This record gives sequence, C-alpha cells and structure tokens, in this order.
Amino acid sequence: MRSDQRLDLSGVVSPFSLALCKSTLAQMAAGAVLEIRLRDRDTLQDLVMIVERSGDGILAWEKHDEYYHLWVQKSPEIGENCP
Repeated sequence: MRSDQRLDLSGVVSPFSLALCKSTLAQMAAGAVLEIRLRDRDTLQDLVMIVERSGDGILAWEKHDEYYHLWVQKSPEIGENCP
C-alpha cells in the first residue's frame, strides 16, 4: 500500500508511541497516508482506537513476522470540500 510518510514505532514504548503518532499526523496534509510499523499488539489496538476517535481513517493493517503495519489516512480539514 502506498504511503506518504512512514513512522517506525517498533522500539518505542507506549504512551510515547501514541503521542509520536498523533504529532506526526498533525503535521501531515489532509488526505495523506501514514504507514506505522510497530511490534506491540496492545499499542496497535490503542492506536486503532485513538485514530478512529480522531476522525482519521484506518485504511488497513497487517502482520509480517514480528511487526504490525498500520496505514492511517489523515482526515480532510473541516470545510475543505465545501464550495
């Protein structure tokens, strides 16, 4: 899956990993896709919950060996698609 930016959280502990993800998404353009790589399943579940609450979208997630990959699309800014 294509991504505009990648974030490797495989050695980062929660809650710092959650804050780093949120900060990275905040700096990205609306509609951009962030690929997140991590090892901890609990952190994956926390990220999914936080992203869904934020209004951003989970495009997909997969597990390869000991890593999880999560693709998140930043939501459009409010009013961005209004005439």
